[in-house]
Amino acid sequence: MSWIDDFLDGGPDYVAERRSVAEMQALFLKAGLGAKLPLGNAQDFSGMTALFMSDPKLFAMAAAALEGVHRPVHFEGTTEHMVIDDARIAMAAPAVTDAFVCGATRVVLHDLDWPQLLWPILVWAQQVYGVTLGIHRPDGRTVMILKTEQGLKPLGDPQAVPLVPLAQLEQLAAKTLVPSSDASRMSGAGAGLQDND
Repeated sequence: MSWIDDFLDGGPDYVAERRSVAEMQALFLKAGLGAKLPLGNAQDFSGMTALFMSDPKLFAMAAAALEGVHRPVHFEGTTEHMVIDDARIAMAAPAVTDAFVCGATRVVLHDLDWPQLLWPILVWAQQVYGVTLGIHRPDGRTVMILKTEQGLKPLGDPQAVPLVPLAQLEQLAAKTLVPSSDASRMSGAGAGLQDND
């Protein structure tokens, strides 16, 4: 059983601590880069941090989504009615948002890895781009996102972050660090070979 399964099965009392949204955005960005997301995807995903922080489970799922395999998004269909097969949320979320900003009226996602994260992602699209979207689940493997008049209800304020997924994000972020060596210091990392105070 993975850490995310243990976390989601536990609760609702999670050991947590207060962190600022800005600090968590920076951590999500570094973790996304450590997970080998393209820079633009990592930036978009980290932009949703305040919404992920509205619920400990959403925060944990967002951390787990970064650990997954990140496949490029391939659209089928037309510019108005798009289909994405084998959708991975960290890669598909910016593509879905862009599709609606560019005029799509429906996007269908098959086999989406974290459908629970669509709510904060679509609320973010509503806040940032003004597109109002709704979610429909016609079957167990399909999620349909449609343009609507009403949109989704907002999420709550950022909460204290649970320590278990926070540690997972920190591990991913650490993958962006260069190991300390004489060669890395000669290239400009750290304080250099001689400290001059």
